[in-house]
Amino acid sequence: MLIDSVTWLGHAGFMVAAAGATVYIDPYRVPSGSPRADVVLVTHGHYDHFSPRDVEALSDRDTWLIGPPAVVERARGRVAAIAPGETLELEGVHGLDVTAVAAYNTSKRDSDGNPFHPRAAGGVGFDLNVRGERLYHAGDTDVIPEMDAVVGVDVALLPVCGGYVMTAAEAVEAARRIQPRVAVPSHWGAHLGSRADAERFAAGAPVEVRLLERAG
Repeated sequence: MLIDSVTWLGHAGFMVAAAGATVYIDPYRVPSGSPRADVVLVTHGHYDHFSPRDVEALSDRDTWLIGPPAVVERARGRVAAIAPGETLELEGVHGLDVTAVAAYNTSKRDSDGNPFHPRAAGGVGFDLNVRGERLYHAGDTDVIPEMDAVVGVDVALLPVCGGYVMTAAEAVEAARRIQPRVAVPSHWGAHLGSRADAERFAAGAPVEVRLLERAG
């Protein structure tokens, strides 16, 4: 099962080892000695999602970095920009397709009333198709209509801490709509959110939930 290849790195960061490739999503404060990346996926440019130091530590000349244009323009090497609704097949990485899904706030706003993650900023989540199994990383988002595109995925990685992303209760609604085989809460632990947020999500979700322990 695809879920068995998923490692939580803390916060929004995950590693997926599947289809003969190692894929990182939003690596931040990754443990030293972590495996080299074939692909690094970055949802948006905030420092706790796009960490150039971590990307450099995980990458070599053959590593792909995929993200919105605002991320890719700040990166070097083998890069490709992606926007919501687009799908990429990566040269040299077989059995893996990457589709971007919109990620944005509808209700989480700063003191001036502006969304922390506006739709116009182009932030994304990712729908990975790994030899027929699918994993959805929601990115920094509220519950949005674009989630309908990932209904029935095998694994959904959903933020639960509130503040800048979905609350646990909102993530329960996202899980109800998406109906993944397995849901995994993110955005809890040392950086933002708490185990109580993750447990609240697990108690309310209408699907199987796995609370992963942070690597390292």
